[in-house]
Amino acid sequence: MAIEKVDFNLKAISPSIRATKSPDNGGIITQTDLIEINLFLFVKIVGARNLGAHNGHHNFDPYVEVKAGSFQGRTVCFWRNLNPEWNQVFALDNDHIQTEEITTVEILLKDNVRKYDEYMGKISLNISDISTRFPSDSELAPQWCVLEDQRGRRFRGALMMSCWIGTQGDESFHEALHLQLDNVSIGPHNVVNTCSRIYIMPRIWCLRLNLVQIEGLRVKADDPSISSDIFIHVSLGISTFTSKLVKNNNGNPTWDEKDVLFAVAEPFNQILVLSVEQGTYTRHKCLGRCEFPVKNANMISDGSAPPTKTVDVIQNQGFVSKLSMRICLDGGYHMFDEDPQYCSDRNPTCPDFWRPKIGSFEMGILKATGLPAMKPQGRTDAYCVAKYGSKWVRSRTVVNSLSPKWNELYSWDVYDHCTFITISVFDNSQLHEGNIDLGAMDTRIGKVRISLQEMKTNQIYRYSYPLVELQPSGLKKMGELELAFKFTCPTMLSVWKPSFDVFIMYTMPILPSQHFSHPLSPAQFYRLRKQIITLVSLNMSKAEPPLRREVIDYMLDSREKQWSVRRWRADLERIGVFVRWLIVIYTQFDEICKWKDMYKTIIVILVLGYMWWNPQSLLPAMFACLIIHVLVQFRNKPKTLSHVDLQLSHVHTTSIDELEEEFDPIPSKFEDIILRHRYDRLRVAAGQHVTWMGELATRIERLQSLLNWHDSISTPLVMIMCLITGFLTSVVPFKWLLCCWLLYLLRGPKFRGPFPLFYENWLRRMPSKLDSMI
Repeated sequence: MAIEKVDFNLKAISPSIRATKSPDNGGIITQTDLIEINLFLFVKIVGARNLGAHNGHHNFDPYVEVKAGSFQGRTVCFWRNLNPEWNQVFALDNDHIQTEEITTVEILLKDNVRKYDEYMGKISLNISDISTRFPSDSELAPQWCVLEDQRGRRFRGALMMSCWIGTQGDESFHEALHLQLDNVSIGPHNVVNTCSRIYIMPRIWCLRLNLVQIEGLRVKADDPSISSDIFIHVSLGISTFTSKLVKNNNGNPTWDEKDVLFAVAEPFNQILVLSVEQGTYTRHKCLGRCEFPVKNANMISDGSAPPTKTVDVIQNQGFVSKLSMRICLDGGYHMFDEDPQYCSDRNPTCPDFWRPKIGSFEMGILKATGLPAMKPQGRTDAYCVAKYGSKWVRSRTVVNSLSPKWNELYSWDVYDHCTFITISVFDNSQLHEGNIDLGAMDTRIGKVRISLQEMKTNQIYRYSYPLVELQPSGLKKMGELELAFKFTCPTMLSVWKPSFDVFIMYTMPILPSQHFSHPLSPAQFYRLRKQIITLVSLNMSKAEPPLRREVIDYMLDSREKQWSVRRWRADLERIGVFVRWLIVIYTQFDEICKWKDMYKTIIVILVLGYMWWNPQSLLPAMFACLIIHVLVQFRNKPKTLSHVDLQLSHVHTTSIDELEEEFDPIPSKFEDIILRHRYDRLRVAAGQHVTWMGELATRIERLQSLLNWHDSISTPLVMIMCLITGFLTSVVPFKWLLCCWLLYLLRGPKFRGPFPLFYENWLRRMPSKLDSMI
């Protein structure tokens, strides 16, 4: 597939931000150091009083309209209220004021009953006379202002308001409703969809359920000589589970299955419904049902066996039998909402087992350039969403701009630096009543991922990231997103003198202990993750403004991975890099054996002769060569952070037909139902094999990353360990080392713990080329 010549490279930029150099204390001085400082005109409308005193009637439906040039905004309208209270703040970017040479701002008090009257009262302010307020100042006190009617007479009512010029550091900035062009019609109730917000994801627990037995169940069988099929249908919200069929006529059916896992969000107001059914899965009748409040389940976090609960099974308001089950709320697991490859947090649900905070990540969302027109008339209403851990942030929506400027600063606590932060850009389709009623969806524009592991601590990065979107029609650049960010970690400030705490952090298990003592099967994991994504989406939809389901799905990569020829080629090439390295070694060895280079062969013979007389120096020499290789690789250390690698992703060798296959849903959209079923079955099986190939390639690349400076902390630690190991091998006789190594490999079960070894934990934390793939 031919790709037009478009620049997809990551670019270093030099925005006019204050924090061009990191301060000595490793922290951000003010709230505007990582963003470009913009001035805004703020107008706060508090309320009005005594509106009926002007002409004596009491049929006012008052609202206030703020106008500055061709920009305007309005408050909500109160019905039959003579003393309304709005408490709304409006803002206008100073760039718009200078571009249109706006000199005054008008505050108009209007009556919705008399729609044809221009206004009831008016206040006109000269922008040059408005004072500037700094973020360190206290809130500006509002005051009662006198209005004038259309004839220039004094309006008897009064309007309480305040007006000032401030920056993004103003506490009213995130609550402000930005004035829009008068030809961009946004309903007053939809303006809230343009505001910036912070969302905190609910704490999600794992509900473990194990069905044990039903006692004294009355089973009516048509043929007593044939055992009836009994099963239990379990439902929790929209999640359901059906147990296996048990043949039983004595009224005491027993189950022996793995734990059923449900995702449950706090607060625990859900009801677990269990229905006892007789018959087959397709034809059955209900023998009784019972309800169990989730809040009555015991909370555990140490992997202990859950207690047994007994509940009454009821049918037609009468007691039928008792159901015994083991149920608990397990807080020892990390509940994955994201793709595990791009995880931003690995703490368990229970906060008592959280690891200590190691630092903070601060990011300024500056602006976007070159965005495509997503609506008719060449219009785009763009906003950003960023996620790290349980904290989601949403920037304000810049209306009708292909180069929106946000300049908003956010920060997150970091508990593990081997994590990713995800930033996406969307087009807002919720600004008009008609679109909302028709169920319009916010359109995704592009996504950026940043690995904290690749960042140097206490260094400010300023990059312009290309927004790349892979579509069935091919690869498309959707613009660029400019970011300024910084990772601060006091325990990792030194690269060449890492503390012992850093070494311990690298060797700790990457997941909570519950994942190793009671591991989840792949089926349990993916079923649980689907439930978590649904819970997150339901919770975010209750916020104002809501984060919509399409935004959640795109941020969390909810789409299941299917067969892709493109990814198969990419994974095969990743493995081929390692295989080619082995082939080169074998080729060199073969040339030495065949005396193709006499001088090289003689040198190898002399080295082997020396090792024969002094075998103790073999291992020290190997580790010395390893250190030399690492030092040589220092010149190839990455100069910039990783981003999308088009050559690695094989987007340039993929045909349109292969991309349509990659994006084809299951079941397939093709006709011919027989071909579709066979094709889908093949794709599901092939998708599993592709996943295994990708995991193998990732493990190989993580092993290589120990020596190629992709992690500026881990590589020096490896060098130090090689130096220590080389010294020990030069002192301890080789036969004792070999004996200890064999004894370690053959150690008994009592000496084997459930946790992975320290070098396995270290290896799992290493980056791979998967981070640069689409």
